[in-house]
Amino acid sequence: MNCLVELYNEDRISSLVAVLSFRPRKVVLIYDGSDDKLRRIENLKEACVYKNPDLIFEHEVFKSADLGSTVDTFSSVIHRNPGCYLNITGASELGAIGAYLACAKNFVPIFKLNLRKNRIENIKGCKLLENEEIPNIITASSLFLANGASISGNTHPIPPLNMYSNILSFCDLIFEKIEEWKKLCCYLQTGKNRYPQTDNVNLFWAPKKIKDTKLEVAYSDESFLVEAEKLGLIYSLDICDETVSFCFMNEISKRYFTDFGGWLELYCYIKLIQSQRFRDVRISVKINWENNLYDFVHVINEIDVVFFYKNRPCFLSCKIAEPTSVALQELCMYTSFFGGKYSKVILVTLAKIDKKFSKFYKRASNMGVLVIDGNDLKDFELANLIEQSL
Repeated sequence: MNCLVELYNEDRISSLVAVLSFRPRKVVLIYDGSDDKLRRIENLKEACVYKNPDLIFEHEVFKSADLGSTVDTFSSVIHRNPGCYLNITGASELGAIGAYLACAKNFVPIFKLNLRKNRIENIKGCKLLENEEIPNIITASSLFLANGASISGNTHPIPPLNMYSNILSFCDLIFEKIEEWKKLCCYLQTGKNRYPQTDNVNLFWAPKKIKDTKLEVAYSDESFLVEAEKLGLIYSLDICDETVSFCFMNEISKRYFTDFGGWLELYCYIKLIQSQRFRDVRISVKINWENNLYDFVHVINEIDVVFFYKNRPCFLSCKIAEPTSVALQELCMYTSFFGGKYSKVILVTLAKIDKKFSKFYKRASNMGVLVIDGNDLKDFELANLIEQSL
C-alpha cells in the first residue's frame, strides 16, 4: 500500500492495527485539531515508526463543523497521494461523511476494521479485502507506546516452560489451603529477612519460632514444603524439632515462596499460555509513562497479566481475597488509557462470591468487567471462561 489515510479515532488501537497490518509507505492522519489530540497523535506515530522505521507519518487538520471544508481537506490529501486507501474505523459522523464524499468523487477505496470479529469490512471499492482476517499484529509494547507509555520490565520473574506443570500442582495445594499458606508465607518472609544466608543465597534456615518481631511468627503446616520438595521447587528439606531448612531450586522459587499473592498471577499466566488461544501473554507488567500528557511522569503502574485475543488487548487483575470497588476502578483505567472499547478487563479472585446477591459482582457486570471467582476456577477452565466472554 502506497498511502493509508486515517481518520482520528479516540480508540487509537484501530489506527495502530491498520498501519501495522498494511505497512504503507506513508500514513496521513486527519483530525479535527486540538493540542490534546496532537499529543496523542505523536504517541501513535512513535509506535508506528518503531515497528516501521521507514514510514512517513503526516497529520492534517480539518474543520469538523464545516462539511464543505471537510470534503475539500480530504480531496486535497487524496490528490497529493495518488493510490491511497481510507480507513474510516471509528470516525466521527461528520468526518466520515466528508471523507466518504471526497473518496467517492475521487474513486478512493474505503474500508473499516471490525476488531471484535477481527475482520476487514468493505465500505466502497475494497471487495478484495472484504471479510479478510486481520493479522495478529499488535503487541503490548506497541499498544503502550501508542498511548504514551512503555514496558519497563516485570515485577515478578517469568518461569521457564519446564516448571509449568509443577507450579500448577503447587497452586492447587495453595488455593485449597490459602489461609495456611498465608501463615507459612509470613514465616518464610520473616525467616529469610532475619536469617540471611550469605554463604548460600538459596539456602533458607530459621528457627520454627521467630521472636523479636512486632508479631511473633511460627512455622506451621509442613505439607506445603514436603509437597514443594516432591515437585522439585525446593530441595534438601530438613525439618527438625527447633529449626527448618531447605534450598530454593532457583531465584524464581525463592521469589514466589516469599510472595503470598504471586501464585495466583502465575496460575493465570501459565493457564493462558497453555491454552494456546491467546498471545503475547505477559506477567506483572510494569508500565512507565513517557510524557506528561496525563501528568503521570515518574508514575509506574503494574498490571498483573496482559495478553491479546487476536488483536484485542485484555487486562487481568488477581486478588486473593474478595476485591473492592477500588479494584474495579483501577481495572477500568486500563481500558480508558489503552484498549478502549475493544479491550477486555478481567478480575480473578480466590474468594467465592455469591453472584446472585453480591453488589460488587453486579457493579462489575455493569462496568463490563469479567469476574472469575474461586467457584469458577474449581469448576471450569480459566481459558474457556475468558474466551467465551470475548
